[in-house]
Amino acid sequence: MDQKKVNIIENAIKLFAQKGFSSTSVQEIVNASQISKGGFYLHFNSKDELLHELFEYYWLRMQTRINEVSSKPLDPKEKFTDQLKVTIEEIATHRDFIIMQVREQAIPFNDTIEHLIRRMRYHSILFYRNHLLGIYGLEIEPYVWEASVMVQGILKSYMDLIIVDNVEFDYCLLAQSITNKIDSLIEGYKQQNDPPVITEKIVQQLTPSSYDFNHIEELIDQLEVISTSEPEPDIKETVEVLLQELKTSSPRKVIITGMAHHLEKHERYGDLASLLRAYFM
Repeated sequence: MDQKKVNIIENAIKLFAQKGFSSTSVQEIVNASQISKGGFYLHFNSKDELLHELFEYYWLRMQTRINEVSSKPLDPKEKFTDQLKVTIEEIATHRDFIIMQVREQAIPFNDTIEHLIRRMRYHSILFYRNHLLGIYGLEIEPYVWEASVMVQGILKSYMDLIIVDNVEFDYCLLAQSITNKIDSLIEGYKQQNDPPVITEKIVQQLTPSSYDFNHIEELIDQLEVISTSEPEPDIKETVEVLLQELKTSSPRKVIITGMAHHLEKHERYGDLASLLRAYFM
Protein backbone atom coordinates (compact mmCIF):
# COMPACT_ATOMS: atom_id res chain seq x y z
CA MET A 1 0.00 0.00 0.00
CA ASP A 2 1.16 3.53 -0.81
CA GLN A 3 2.99 5.06 2.18
CA LYS A 4 0.91 8.25 2.00
CA LYS A 5 -2.26 6.19 2.32
CA VAL A 6 -0.75 4.32 5.27
CA ASN A 7 0.06 7.64 6.93
CA ILE A 8 -3.54 8.84 6.53
CA ILE A 9 -4.92 5.52 7.82
CA GLU A 10 -2.67 5.46 10.88
CA ASN A 11 -3.54 9.06 11.81
CA ALA A 12 -7.23 8.46 11.21
CA ILE A 13 -7.37 5.43 13.47
CA LYS A 14 -5.87 7.41 16.35
CA LEU A 15 -8.52 10.08 15.91
CA PHE A 16 -11.31 7.51 15.60
CA ALA A 17 -10.15 5.86 18.83
CA GLN A 18 -10.05 9.22 20.65
CA LYS A 19 -13.20 10.89 19.31
CA GLY A 20 -15.18 8.22 17.51
CA PHE A 21 -15.67 7.69 13.79
CA SER A 22 -18.77 9.86 13.46
CA SER A 23 -17.31 12.78 15.43
CA THR A 24 -14.04 12.92 13.49
CA SER A 25 -14.05 15.20 10.44
CA VAL A 26 -12.02 14.83 7.26
CA GLN A 27 -10.41 18.17 8.11
CA GLU A 28 -9.11 16.78 11.40
CA ILE A 29 -7.68 13.75 9.60
CA VAL A 30 -6.06 16.07 7.05
CA ASN A 31 -4.52 18.21 9.80
CA ALA A 32 -3.15 15.20 11.69
CA SER A 33 -1.71 13.76 8.47
CA GLN A 34 -0.20 17.11 7.41
CA ILE A 35 -1.74 16.98 3.96
CA SER A 36 -4.30 19.03 2.06
CA LYS A 37 -7.93 18.04 1.61
CA GLY A 38 -7.12 17.49 -2.03
CA GLY A 39 -4.41 15.06 -0.94
CA PHE A 40 -6.96 13.15 1.14
CA TYR A 41 -9.46 12.87 -1.70
CA LEU A 42 -6.69 11.83 -4.06
CA HIS A 43 -6.44 8.63 -2.01
CA PHE A 44 -9.97 8.18 -0.63
CA ASN A 45 -13.33 9.16 -2.12
CA SER A 46 -14.92 9.50 1.32
CA LYS A 47 -14.49 8.83 5.03
CA ASP A 48 -16.44 5.59 4.56
CA GLU A 49 -13.93 4.43 1.97
CA LEU A 50 -11.12 5.31 4.37
CA LEU A 51 -12.79 3.17 7.04
CA HIS A 52 -13.01 0.22 4.64
CA GLU A 53 -9.35 0.51 3.69
CA LEU A 54 -8.45 0.85 7.36
CA PHE A 55 -10.02 -2.55 8.07
CA GLU A 56 -8.28 -4.02 5.02
CA TYR A 57 -4.93 -2.55 6.08
CA TYR A 58 -4.92 -4.06 9.55
CA TRP A 59 -6.39 -7.34 8.38
CA LEU A 60 -3.66 -7.75 5.75
CA ARG A 61 -0.96 -6.83 8.29
CA MET A 62 -2.23 -9.56 10.59
CA GLN A 63 -2.49 -12.12 7.79
CA THR A 64 1.01 -11.34 6.54
CA ARG A 65 2.58 -11.96 9.95
CA ILE A 66 0.56 -15.12 10.54
CA ASN A 67 1.44 -16.41 7.08
CA GLU A 68 5.14 -15.87 7.81
CA VAL A 69 4.83 -18.42 10.61
CA SER A 70 3.20 -20.90 8.24
CA SER A 71 6.51 -21.43 6.44
CA LYS A 72 8.42 -22.33 9.63
CA PRO A 73 9.40 -26.01 10.09
CA LEU A 74 7.29 -26.53 13.24
CA ASP A 75 4.86 -29.25 14.25
CA PRO A 76 1.15 -28.29 14.11
CA LYS A 77 0.84 -27.40 17.81
CA GLU A 78 4.07 -25.36 17.88
CA LYS A 79 3.01 -23.51 14.74
CA PHE A 80 -0.41 -22.75 16.19
CA THR A 81 1.13 -21.46 19.43
CA ASP A 82 3.52 -19.24 17.48
CA GLN A 83 0.66 -17.86 15.39
CA LEU A 84 -1.35 -17.18 18.54
CA LYS A 85 1.59 -15.17 19.90
CA VAL A 86 1.78 -13.16 16.66
CA THR A 87 -1.98 -12.53 16.80
CA ILE A 88 -1.74 -11.26 20.39
CA GLU A 89 1.23 -9.04 19.51
CA GLU A 90 -0.55 -7.50 16.53
CA ILE A 91 -3.76 -6.82 18.45
CA ALA A 92 -1.85 -5.29 21.36
CA THR A 93 0.27 -3.18 19.01
CA HIS A 94 -2.81 -1.81 17.26
CA ARG A 95 -4.78 -1.12 20.41
CA ASP A 96 -6.27 2.04 18.87
CA PHE A 97 -7.91 -0.04 16.14
CA ILE A 98 -9.62 -2.27 18.69
CA ILE A 99 -10.66 0.66 20.88
CA MET A 100 -12.30 2.25 17.84
CA GLN A 101 -14.39 -0.87 17.25
CA VAL A 102 -15.42 -1.06 20.90
CA ARG A 103 -16.18 2.66 21.05
CA GLU A 104 -18.12 2.75 17.79
CA GLN A 105 -20.65 -0.04 18.19
CA ALA A 106 -22.95 1.81 15.79
CA ILE A 107 -20.51 2.78 13.02
CA PRO A 108 -22.64 3.42 9.91
CA PHE A 109 -21.18 0.52 7.96
CA ASN A 110 -22.07 0.28 4.30
CA ASP A 111 -22.52 -3.03 2.47
CA THR A 112 -18.84 -3.16 1.47
CA ILE A 113 -17.61 -2.86 5.04
CA GLU A 114 -20.21 -5.32 6.32
CA HIS A 115 -19.03 -7.81 3.71
CA LEU A 116 -15.41 -7.30 4.73
CA ILE A 117 -16.22 -7.92 8.40
CA ARG A 118 -18.05 -11.12 7.49
CA ARG A 119 -15.00 -12.23 5.48
CA MET A 120 -12.70 -11.54 8.41
CA ARG A 121 -14.93 -13.44 10.84
CA TYR A 122 -15.25 -16.40 8.50
CA HIS A 123 -11.51 -16.53 7.84
CA SER A 124 -10.84 -16.52 11.59
CA ILE A 125 -13.18 -19.43 12.29
CA LEU A 126 -11.75 -21.36 9.34
CA PHE A 127 -8.21 -20.63 10.57
CA TYR A 128 -8.91 -22.12 14.01
CA ARG A 129 -10.91 -25.03 12.60
CA ASN A 130 -8.13 -26.21 10.34
CA HIS A 131 -5.45 -25.76 12.99
CA LEU A 132 -7.46 -27.82 15.47
CA LEU A 133 -7.98 -30.57 12.89
CA GLY A 134 -4.24 -30.50 12.15
CA ILE A 135 -3.37 -30.87 15.83
CA TYR A 136 -6.04 -33.28 17.08
CA GLY A 137 -7.05 -35.18 13.95
CA LEU A 138 -10.32 -35.93 12.19
CA GLU A 139 -11.85 -37.53 15.29
CA ILE A 140 -12.73 -34.04 16.57
CA GLU A 141 -14.53 -33.09 13.32
CA PRO A 142 -18.07 -33.36 14.82
CA TYR A 143 -17.35 -30.53 17.27
CA VAL A 144 -14.46 -28.71 15.59
CA TRP A 145 -16.54 -25.67 14.57
CA GLU A 146 -17.75 -25.16 18.13
CA ALA A 147 -14.24 -25.65 19.50
CA SER A 148 -13.00 -23.01 17.04
CA VAL A 149 -15.49 -20.48 18.40
CA MET A 150 -14.60 -21.40 21.99
CA VAL A 151 -10.89 -20.85 21.31
CA GLN A 152 -11.63 -17.40 19.92
CA GLY A 153 -13.63 -16.69 23.09
CA ILE A 154 -10.67 -17.64 25.29
CA LEU A 155 -8.37 -15.39 23.29
CA LYS A 156 -10.85 -12.51 23.42
CA SER A 157 -11.04 -12.73 27.22
CA TYR A 158 -7.30 -12.15 27.50
CA MET A 159 -7.28 -9.47 24.81
CA ASP A 160 -9.96 -7.54 26.72
CA LEU A 161 -7.59 -7.39 29.69
CA ILE A 162 -4.77 -6.16 27.44
CA ILE A 163 -6.82 -3.62 25.47
CA VAL A 164 -9.28 -2.32 28.04
CA ASP A 165 -7.36 -2.72 31.31
CA ASN A 166 -3.76 -2.36 30.05
CA VAL A 167 -2.73 -5.61 31.75
CA GLU A 168 0.77 -6.69 30.70
CA PHE A 169 1.40 -10.32 29.84
CA ASP A 170 4.34 -12.34 28.58
CA TYR A 171 2.93 -13.05 25.11
CA CYS A 172 4.88 -16.30 24.66
CA LEU A 173 3.64 -17.58 28.01
CA LEU A 174 0.08 -16.47 27.25
CA ALA A 175 0.04 -18.20 23.85
CA GLN A 176 1.34 -21.42 25.41
CA SER A 177 -1.25 -21.20 28.20
CA ILE A 178 -4.07 -20.85 25.67
CA THR A 179 -2.78 -23.88 23.77
CA ASN A 180 -2.76 -25.88 27.01
CA LYS A 181 -6.34 -24.82 27.73
CA ILE A 182 -7.36 -26.03 24.27
CA ASP A 183 -6.00 -29.49 25.18
CA SER A 184 -8.40 -29.52 28.14
CA LEU A 185 -11.27 -28.23 26.00
CA ILE A 186 -10.83 -30.96 23.39
CA GLU A 187 -10.46 -33.64 26.06
CA GLY A 188 -13.72 -32.44 27.62
CA TYR A 189 -15.56 -32.82 24.32
CA LYS A 190 -14.19 -36.33 23.93
CA GLN A 191 -15.12 -37.48 27.44
CA GLN A 192 -18.54 -35.89 27.79
CA ASN A 193 -19.75 -36.58 24.25
CA ASP A 194 -21.67 -33.30 24.43
CA PRO A 195 -23.50 -32.56 21.15
CA PRO A 196 -22.15 -29.31 19.65
CA VAL A 197 -24.46 -26.33 19.30
CA ILE A 198 -22.32 -24.64 16.64
CA THR A 199 -22.33 -26.91 13.60
CA GLU A 200 -21.33 -26.44 9.98
CA LYS A 201 -24.92 -25.40 9.26
CA ILE A 202 -24.59 -22.55 11.77
CA VAL A 203 -21.22 -21.53 10.33
CA GLN A 204 -22.79 -21.33 6.88
CA GLN A 205 -24.73 -18.33 8.18
CA LEU A 206 -21.42 -16.52 8.75
CA THR A 207 -20.12 -17.27 5.28
CA PRO A 208 -20.06 -14.26 2.93
CA SER A 209 -22.51 -14.71 0.08
CA SER A 210 -19.82 -14.20 -2.57
CA TYR A 211 -18.02 -17.43 -1.70
CA ASP A 212 -18.32 -20.64 0.19
CA PHE A 213 -15.03 -22.48 0.48
CA ASN A 214 -15.95 -25.24 2.88
CA HIS A 215 -14.68 -27.82 0.40
CA ILE A 216 -11.48 -28.11 -1.61
CA GLU A 217 -13.58 -28.69 -4.73
CA GLU A 218 -14.89 -25.13 -4.46
CA LEU A 219 -11.36 -23.77 -4.19
CA ILE A 220 -10.47 -25.70 -7.30
CA ASP A 221 -13.50 -24.28 -9.12
CA GLN A 222 -12.42 -20.75 -8.18
CA LEU A 223 -8.86 -21.37 -9.36
CA GLU A 224 -10.08 -22.81 -12.66
CA VAL A 225 -12.09 -19.66 -13.31
CA ILE A 226 -8.98 -17.56 -12.65
CA SER A 227 -6.88 -19.83 -14.86
CA THR A 228 -9.12 -19.23 -17.87
CA SER A 229 -9.73 -15.51 -17.32
CA GLU A 230 -6.47 -14.14 -15.85
CA PRO A 231 -4.37 -12.27 -18.45
CA GLU A 232 -1.14 -12.00 -16.40
CA PRO A 233 1.20 -14.94 -17.22
CA ASP A 234 2.81 -14.98 -13.75
CA ILE A 235 -0.54 -15.36 -11.97
CA LYS A 236 -1.79 -17.85 -14.53
CA GLU A 237 1.28 -20.04 -14.02
CA THR A 238 0.91 -19.88 -10.22
CA VAL A 239 -2.75 -20.87 -10.44
CA GLU A 240 -2.02 -23.77 -12.77
CA VAL A 241 0.60 -25.14 -10.36
CA LEU A 242 -1.94 -24.87 -7.55
CA LEU A 243 -4.58 -26.69 -9.59
CA GLN A 244 -2.21 -29.48 -10.51
CA GLU A 245 -1.22 -29.95 -6.87
CA LEU A 246 -4.76 -29.73 -5.43
CA LYS A 247 -5.98 -32.39 -7.83
CA THR A 248 -3.48 -34.96 -6.56
CA SER A 249 -4.51 -37.47 -3.90
CA SER A 250 -2.06 -35.95 -1.38
CA PRO A 251 -1.41 -32.25 -2.05
CA ARG A 252 1.98 -31.14 -0.72
CA LYS A 253 1.70 -28.36 1.86
CA VAL A 254 5.04 -26.82 0.91
CA ILE A 255 3.91 -26.38 -2.70
CA ILE A 256 0.48 -24.99 -1.75
CA THR A 257 1.84 -22.49 0.77
CA GLY A 258 4.63 -21.45 -1.60
CA MET A 259 2.21 -20.76 -4.42
CA ALA A 260 -0.17 -18.99 -2.03
CA HIS A 261 2.72 -16.69 -1.12
CA HIS A 262 3.14 -15.79 -4.80
CA LEU A 263 -0.60 -15.29 -5.21
CA GLU A 264 -0.98 -12.95 -2.24
CA LYS A 265 1.48 -10.49 -3.80
CA HIS A 266 -1.47 -9.51 -5.99
CA GLU A 267 -3.94 -7.69 -3.75
CA ARG A 268 -7.07 -8.92 -5.53
CA TYR A 269 -6.16 -12.52 -4.65
CA GLY A 270 -5.34 -11.92 -0.99
CA ASP A 271 -8.52 -13.66 0.22
CA LEU A 272 -7.89 -16.73 -1.88
CA ALA A 273 -4.27 -16.98 -0.74
CA SER A 274 -5.31 -16.75 2.92
CA LEU A 275 -7.91 -19.48 2.47
CA LEU A 276 -5.37 -21.76 0.79
CA ARG A 277 -2.98 -21.22 3.69
CA ALA A 278 -5.79 -21.87 6.17
CA TYR A 279 -6.40 -25.30 4.63
CA PHE A 280 -2.71 -26.22 4.40
CA MET A 281 -1.12 -24.94 7.62
